[in-house]
Amino acid sequence: MEEGRGRLLPGAAAVTLLVCEDGTEYTERFQRFLGAEFRFVRAAHFAEILQKLPGARGLLLDLDFRRTEPSLLVDERGLPTGRDTAEVQGILILRALRARGVRLPALLFADLDDHARGVRLEAELSPLQIVSSNEGLPRIAERLRGLAHQQRDR
Repeated sequence: MEEGRGRLLPGAAAVTLLVCEDGTEYTERFQRFLGAEFRFVRAAHFAEILQKLPGARGLLLDLDFRRTEPSLLVDERGLPTGRDTAEVQGILILRALRARGVRLPALLFADLDDHARGVRLEAELSPLQIVSSNEGLPRIAERLRGLAHQQRDR
């Protein structure tokens, strides 16, 4: 299947995963190391994620969007918010997506201080897995494969 240099042979189907982040770090890293197996499409904010949802098999969300223009930040309903929500924007974006019926499996990249909070979020926003920043690329690749299979089995 692999052509080399992280590309698929023509005609090979990659699983499309939508990455919502305020930078490009996740998208570039995943594309470089996992691009032969997955297709990563980046969205920088909620409105962009809505446009790019068709065809996605899973969601990868950063928690913190401090580099995002404040006018693009949303609340849990997906509405612009004047409040300071940048530090939890990934959660708010996922809540807004779930409220709109989007049930794609998701990974939220977050280091939460409270384990119980993580458990509550995973239950509330299911299917969701919270991924720590110290998790290695091989384990993240396993999780991405699981997302793809989870969505395929629905």
